Amino acid sequence: MRRLSIAFLTTALLAGSATAETFKDWQVNCDASRQCRAIGLAAGDPDARGYLGIHRSFETSAPVELRFAVADPTGGLAGRPHVLLADGKSIASLARPITFSEPEEDGGLVEATLAVDETSNLLQALRQHHSLQLQAADGSLAVNVSLAGATAAWLYMEERLGRNALPAGPAT
Repeated sequence: MRRLSIAFLTTALLAGSATAETFKDWQVNCDASRQCRAIGLAAGDPDARGYLGIHRSFETSAPVELRFAVADPTGGLAGRPHVLLADGKSIASLARPITFSEPEEDGGLVEATLAVDETSNLLQALRQHHSLQLQAADGSLAVNVSLAGATAAWLYMEERLGRNALPAGPAT
């Protein structure tokens, strides 16, 4: 049931565009107003409990918006602080607590949103790591999102927005 809910939601978020593309486990939709949304699905989660959405705008000064959404049937995630991890390790510049919203309805989705600039270490994580996680203080994971298609999705958004930047790769 939760799989159907998340699948329906991601389809609805990305519907209605001739520019929708799929890159492994990421889907991207760019619209005529030069806004792009990429959705990365939960890694190794057979119930597809959550996803990560990245929203980018043509405006170079606009922050990159990251929105984690997770099905919360028990209501246990809302209001609890979580930390962002890449492959299970903290991302130094984004070590602040992230708190999920209250669900709009019982058993509904809870969301946590971050706004980062394009020089953020998070963008490097898209290229350097296999997954992003939101973890509570007790060690439980709220969501584990695969990054398998994230770099390709990012490059596609860059192209559609008329940009040429690629997140920096690992230091050599």
